[in-house]
Amino acid sequence: MTIHARRDVPALPDLVFNAAADPVRLAAWLPDPYQVVGRSDDVLILRAQDGPHQVSLAADYDRLLLTWEPLAGRGCRGELRVSLAGVAGSVAELRVADCADEQLPSRLLEALANDVEQNLTAG
Repeated sequence: MTIHARRDVPALPDLVFNAAADPVRLAAWLPDPYQVVGRSDDVLILRAQDGPHQVSLAADYDRLLLTWEPLAGRGCRGELRVSLAGVAGSVAELRVADCADEQLPSRLLEALANDVEQNLTAG
């Protein structure tokens, strides 16, 4: 099953995308119970309730598209696309597949938006 979520963020698309695609920033906002416990190049090791998962990330900075695939067939796969909305805002759209947590996409977007608003925007 594929789950879709969408969230407006009052920041430029590059800021939103960089917060999502940078593994260091990702570790700062990833909601519980997920946490980054390691990384190597484009592979993240995430810990969740059911143990560690390796995830391959691919960031396309030209298209503001972040995709991830679980390695070893465990975990969710997904796609995050960020686009301009208005003069200085963004819309973040997330599709997640093969995930038991139906609330995960909306929780991820909420956490990302909160981090961007609190840490990367002037105000």
